[in-house]
Amino acid sequence: MNSKRDSPHFYINGRFLTQQMTGVERYAWNMCKAMAALGQDFTIVCPHAKILDCYDTHGMNVIKYGFGNSHFWEQCVFPLFFLLKRHFIVFSFTGLGSILVRNKVMTIHDLSFLEDPAWFSRSYYYWYKLMTPLAVRSSRHIITVSEFSKREILRFYPFLKESNITVAYNAVDEEQFHHLHHQFKPSEHFALTVSSLDPRKNFLRLAQAFEGIEGLSLHIVGNANRVFGKQKGMKSLPKNVRLLGRVSDWDLLQLFHQADCFIFPSIYEGFGLPPIEAMRCGCPVLASDIPVLHEVCGDAADYFNPLDVEDIRKTIQTFIDNMEEKKPVMRERGYKNINRFSWQNSAQILIKLANDLSRKPNII
Repeated sequence: MNSKRDSPHFYINGRFLTQQMTGVERYAWNMCKAMAALGQDFTIVCPHAKILDCYDTHGMNVIKYGFGNSHFWEQCVFPLFFLLKRHFIVFSFTGLGSILVRNKVMTIHDLSFLEDPAWFSRSYYYWYKLMTPLAVRSSRHIITVSEFSKREILRFYPFLKESNITVAYNAVDEEQFHHLHHQFKPSEHFALTVSSLDPRKNFLRLAQAFEGIEGLSLHIVGNANRVFGKQKGMKSLPKNVRLLGRVSDWDLLQLFHQADCFIFPSIYEGFGLPPIEAMRCGCPVLASDIPVLHEVCGDAADYFNPLDVEDIRKTIQTFIDNMEEKKPVMRERGYKNINRFSWQNSAQILIKLANDLSRKPNII
């Protein structure tokens, strides 16, 4: 094991601190918190912009540097910070990182933009299609969030060796998602689903599946985002389907506890964090029958074919018909399943990786 004197200093690409907390930002933030809890020394470098209130950086070493707050800052300004520095390594947890910083470990959460370009805007697709292989080639190592995503990276970028990729799983942010002893009783039975209104999240088929379902409504939490392709048909929904938009963290926690089940109909994911967040709150999960969700949810979920509206409807109806028996069983399986995922375990993987890389000759 390297002594602290011989170990590289860790720097974190902190642009995410100026962005709303979605899945990839939550990953970055929880990795930072876990490394801090383990006593790892690191510095977060971020743009001169407001750090959003959802990130409590008290006690962390944060440096604001340069100008701008965009891809330009990440690709052209951020690298200048390292011009006179030696024996360091940079973690970019939310995606590309700068292609001009070679002593970096980049994170690839998924390659959905290559799986189906129609899921995204043209500008997003062409930017990431161009930049991702450049970032991959200029990185010391790649981290990703599941064995499924690791296989996808090797499929799309066959020039990489398997040894160049390390899996460091997502986990539940337990400050945000935890058990509530006192809950408001809902006025109706409902299922919950949470994500951005992105075509690959498959909300339209899920909404269509609720046509004819009685005794259970569907609440959809999430907003559209300009980086995604348009989700057609979402303006004409069955009466028992409600679009709630973006909600506060507290309201989302309440919804997870009040819902009879959580449904995750996604067609493609790198990990799929919402199902284990639901499990942490004791909410039974119905999920797409795709490889990554089997990896993440194990035997704690009921699965359906996400491309078959009738199969989605049948799975929901079976849950409704057997709700009283299924809920406690699925709740206990969910609690057991989430014990497989830990931010501290993932942070330990990254700390070991960085120290191993420091022993190799091409670290500055």
